[in-house]
Amino acid sequence: MTPIPLTIAAKNEEATLGPCLDAIRAAAHYAERREGLRFDVLVVADDCSDGTATVARGRGVRVLESTGGKVEAQRAGARGREGPFHVFVDADVLIAEATLHALARALFERPQVFVATPPRLPLPPRSRSRLARALCIYNQRRGFSSQRTWFNGRCFAIRSWDIPTRAELRPRARRLPPDPFYDYEDGVRADDIYLSRRVVAERGPSALAETEEGVVLFRAAETLEGMFRTYRRMRMELERVSALFPELEAAHARYGTRRMDLLPTATPSERLALAHFDAALTLCRARYRLERAHARHLALEPLVPWPAIAETKCSLAMPTRG
Repeated sequence: MTPIPLTIAAKNEEATLGPCLDAIRAAAHYAERREGLRFDVLVVADDCSDGTATVARGRGVRVLESTGGKVEAQRAGARGREGPFHVFVDADVLIAEATLHALARALFERPQVFVATPPRLPLPPRSRSRLARALCIYNQRRGFSSQRTWFNGRCFAIRSWDIPTRAELRPRARRLPPDPFYDYEDGVRADDIYLSRRVVAERGPSALAETEEGVVLFRAAETLEGMFRTYRRMRMELERVSALFPELEAAHARYGTRRMDLLPTATPSERLALAHFDAALTLCRARYRLERAHARHLALEPLVPWPAIAETKCSLAMPTRG
């Protein structure tokens, strides 16, 4: 069988890439033992200024250099690599042993599925603060929502990865009013938001599937600053995609509204954590509006749209069983 391309787009991930690659290697060996599957693992170093490439090469993984952000790194990783589907994994996560096998089975056995993702869970917080606990619980309970009409880009398998280039999007960007905050000329910045909307619009929500086996573990934000940066990335890209691709809005309006339908099952301590989360989210929303106004009317320097979230870049380790 043709090897399945697996791409890791990495931006200064020296601290997290080693454990990530070790987990991927274990999952690839598991899939090979079970089904004879082989994975062609490639790290794409996106304008890295640290030892990311050295870590990858030290583990025998091929490295490609890229520039222009995560989506362009993914594009470089997908270009010219044929396979039954593509797998993309972030460089700051861990996947469980059965994950790649479960993704492959979902796409091989269910023709209607276009994108498969594993369940995702936050690693235990390193901080003992109330906000760190609240953010962990919110992520553990996945926003208290059972809705799955979008997918998260931390780890996914997709039959065909295709995102318009900046040049292809330029006519759309130029039809919009110039905006230093959104900078539409910069193209798509986050793969999962655009691809989720496009796949659902073209194929319906049944084209997105979450596997029963496998898991992707990630380190959630633990501080108010980290929460704000996470919120700003998501909110900004949601609004940018809505402006650049208005034809996807109807499907998003129909399928994309999240409901907290699992809230009735929350324990009192989870409800208290959610109240703390909501208070912090209110602050993030207010700061976002202020930053947007400042960038549009007062800023003298260009906005940095994708600053690192420090606490999510800490070294990774699989939780011990016990």
